[in-house]
Amino acid sequence: MLDKASQTLEMAAAAGADQAEVFAQESRSLKISVYKGEVEELASSSGSGLGIRAIIGGAAGYAYTTDMSDAGLASAARDAVDNAAVTAADEFTGLPETGGEYAELDLFLPALLSTPVAEKIDIARAIEEAALGRDSRVVQVEASQYVESESRVAIANSKGFSREQREGVCYAFLQAIAEENGEMQTGISFTIGREPGQLEGTGCGEEAADRALMLLGARQCRSMSCPVVTDPFVTASLVSVIGSVLSGETVQKQRSMFAGRMGERVASDLVRLVDDGTHPDGLASSSFDGEGVPCRQTVLLENGVLQGFLYDTYTARKGGAESTGNASRASYRSLPHVGATNLRLTGGEAGSQEIISGVDHGLLVTEVSGMHSGANPISGDFSVGAAGILIKGGKLTEPVREITIAGNLMAMLKSIQAVGNDNRWVPFGGSIHAPTLLIGDMTIGGK
Repeated sequence: MLDKASQTLEMAAAAGADQAEVFAQESRSLKISVYKGEVEELASSSGSGLGIRAIIGGAAGYAYTTDMSDAGLASAARDAVDNAAVTAADEFTGLPETGGEYAELDLFLPALLSTPVAEKIDIARAIEEAALGRDSRVVQVEASQYVESESRVAIANSKGFSREQREGVCYAFLQAIAEENGEMQTGISFTIGREPGQLEGTGCGEEAADRALMLLGARQCRSMSCPVVTDPFVTASLVSVIGSVLSGETVQKQRSMFAGRMGERVASDLVRLVDDGTHPDGLASSSFDGEGVPCRQTVLLENGVLQGFLYDTYTARKGGAESTGNASRASYRSLPHVGATNLRLTGGEAGSQEIISGVDHGLLVTEVSGMHSGANPISGDFSVGAAGILIKGGKLTEPVREITIAGNLMAMLKSIQAVGNDNRWVPFGGSIHAPTLLIGDMTIGGK
C-alpha cells in the first residue's frame, strides 16, 4: 500500500499539484451471528482504495479510487488536480509539517487471523449459552455476534512523510431478553480485544442477562430531583457528547458550550478528561493520525479546568495552535476532519458499590436513549430517555423505566461528586474509557 501511495504521489505532482497527500487503505472484516446455537449469518468482506488530496495555491481538490492499476491511480491523481483548480483558495489549507516522535504500538496480533473460524463461532455460541443459562427468566437472545476487522493504512505526502500501519480488533456482542409475568426487558453487553483469545465470552453473556433481569418489574417513578449514579455504559454516552464539543472545529464555528472558556473551571475538580491516541488498549489508538501527524495524549480537562481542544492541521492553523494528532478519517473515501481517539475520564478512587452505598435517596441510571440528538451542543441543555434502579438508604431497590433525565451538561460536570475506579472500554460513540459517576443533583421526569 505504501508503494501505491508513493507512486500516486508522483502522478499528482506530474499532473500539476503543488502539494499532494495520498491515503491508501486495504481492509477485511468478518461477522458471525448465532441464534439458538446455529450459525444464522457468516459474512466476510474485503476491499482496498486510495484517496488523493491535491493542493494548488491554497486550493484543495480530492478524489478517490478503488482501481489500483497504474491507469486507475493516474486518473484519480488528475481528477484531484482538476478539482483543486475549480476550488476556492483557503489560507489555512495545507499539509502538516513533518517530524515528531511516533509511538511504537502493537495494534495487530497474528492470532486474529490464525484462529480458526470454527473457534470464533464457538465464542458467539458460548456467549449465548451463558446468557440463557444465567436464569430461567432469560428466554431469548436477540443477537449473539462475533465481529472482527483488520486494516492496513499507508500515508505519503509531498513533504516527505511516508509511513504505514496495520491494525486489527475483534469484539463480541449480545442482547438478552428476560421475561416475567408477560413483561419483557432487554440487556446488552460486549467484550473487546485484538484477538479472539482476549474476549470474555461467559462474562459477556452473564452481564447481558443480568442487565435484562434487573429491570424486570420496572415502572415509571414520580418526578423528582435527586443524586444520580451513572454506570460506565451511561457515562460513556455522556463523555462522547462532551468530547464532540471539545473539537477545535466546533469551537471555531461557535457550536460548542466550551467556546471562549479556555482556562476556566467548567467541571468538578474531580474531573480529568484526556484524549489518549496512543493508549495500548484503546480501540482508536494509532501511531499517526489521518494526516500523518503523530498521535499523542491531549489533556482536555484537568481538575475541572478547561485545558485545550482537539485539532487537525487545518483547524490548528485557523486557531493559531498546533495539531493534536486528531485528524480522523472514516476511510479513503473521505477527507480528514477533527475527531477524538480514546477519550478517558480518569482519576477515581471509589468502587461502584461504595458510591451507591453513599446515596441515601437517588437513582442508578443503566440506560439512556437519544443522548446525541437530545443534547444541545451550544447551550449544553439536554433531555433524554432513561431506565435504571432507585437507590434508597444506599441500596438498590425498585427498577424504573419510561423516565427522562434533563439538565445542563456544564452544570452536570460541575456537580460530579465522585468518580469511580471501575473504568472499562466502551465502544459507544467512539472509544471511551469510562467509570461510574455520582452526579449531585439532576431532574428526573416521571409521573
